[in-house]
Amino acid sequence: MDTKKILANFQFLNNKVIDYGMQNNLMDTKKKPIRVGFDMDYEVVRCDETKEGYFGAIDFVLDIKGDVEDLEVFKIHLKMRGNFIGSKESHEIDKFQEMLEVNGTATLSQICRAFLTSVSSLSGIPTIVLPMVNIYVMKKYKQEGELAK
Repeated sequence: MDTKKILANFQFLNNKVIDYGMQNNLMDTKKKPIRVGFDMDYEVVRCDETKEGYFGAIDFVLDIKGDVEDLEVFKIHLKMRGNFIGSKESHEIDKFQEMLEVNGTATLSQICRAFLTSVSSLSGIPTIVLPMVNIYVMKKYKQEGELAK
């Protein structure tokens, strides 16, 4: 099928790592299980109307900690930015912003999953696989100011 016929009105342009840091204590865990905790958030950086359509930028932010008993084994911070465009012909800017928050966050979470899996597997810690999350629920909690709780 000709792709031009089925293109979505919301498109991913590119992404880049804005901030990344890892602390690895390289401790011998003596084969004890490592508890991995994930904290994630997103932030709309831009959502603008241009002559050609809409442009949006969104950051997906991850903070990950690995603990064995009461000892911190590793800590990872990742902020990934994605740029997206949309067509004015099919929706208003409010709808584009909603798509940016939901579709943009979902897209970046998958890119972050691949990035973390690759980097962690080369870093002397267990390979980190970002869990799948419900972006709609994440957005709801964020709107209600409950994401940090």
